[in-house]
Amino acid sequence: MELKYTKSNYGRVVLAGLIDAALIIALFVFSYISIALPPSIQANPNLSLFTGFILYRMISIAISNSTLGMRVLKLTFLNADEEILSLKEKFLASIFILFRGVDYYQAVRVAG
Repeated sequence: MELKYTKSNYGRVVLAGLIDAALIIALFVFSYISIALPPSIQANPNLSLFTGFILYRMISIAISNSTLGMRVLKLTFLNADEEILSLKEKFLASIFILFRGVDYYQAVRVAG
């Protein structure tokens, strides 16, 4: 079976983002309950959540070219030539800037 890529629809992209956001929120809630967080995080939890979300995206996209939510929905980042992203493109995609044809693609298996 050959693996082809098609551009993903917007609903799958949003759902992948919601899965990732739920993961980060659950991680922060768990750490707030079980660990004494530093006062800087307690003073501004929204900024801490946003920073945690960006760091999570940066690390996961740099390592595996996708986040957990994207893996669940079989999405990946590819450029317009359907090639793996460069480090610069991965960094920009992790902060929600899709650069030079970078987009969400869905892996589809085809017979033949």
